[in-house]
Amino acid sequence: MAANQVLAPGGLVTAAGGSLNETLISQLLPEYAELARRGFLFSSYSAAVALSIAATATIGNMIWNPPGSGVRIYLLAWASQIIVTDADCTGVGLAVGYQTTTPTTATVATFYGRTLINQATAIAGKGKAYGIATVLTAPLTCEVLHHNTAAIAVTGEDQMSGEFKGAWVLEEGAFATMVALGAAAGAAGHTSSMLVAEIPV
Repeated sequence: MAANQVLAPGGLVTAAGGSLNETLISQLLPEYAELARRGFLFSSYSAAVALSIAATATIGNMIWNPPGSGVRIYLLAWASQIIVTDADCTGVGLAVGYQTTTPTTATVATFYGRTLINQATAIAGKGKAYGIATVLTAPLTCEVLHHNTAAIAVTGEDQMSGEFKGAWVLEEGAFATMVALGAAAGAAGHTSSMLVAEIPV
């Protein structure tokens, strides 16, 4: 294989280069299109839950990479809405933890499935997504996702969204969950989603 050739699904192709010896990248497809086409992209959606602070009893949007999955899970993007007025929850963050045993008292997330749609039912990934779960050790809050004004009216809350860009990676046994900042959100007060890539190890 020549220095300027790369292996692509259809065979060898010649890589395009610029005058500074940089590789030129096509923007014909959007950022996550190839991951989605190959079936590596998954969405976790958790609707109307009482988002908890970082604790062993977690309520929110949690993704766990079980031992033996054979994949790493890369966090790519998130979206969050406070949908019930709350006087104490002042923001939403990300927390991470690790355990090799399955979380208990678990309720699966509203949706966890592949973003490549080719049948009527969701295609599950290797990861597990929960709206409610109990873990052995409280996760560590590690990143602020957004602020919201305490006691904001439902009509005043816009959707917040952002990207992780793969900066957080869940090895087998690791989990990530959205958590409340300040105090837990009100009953059925939070709806959220996370976009992740499951890449074989």
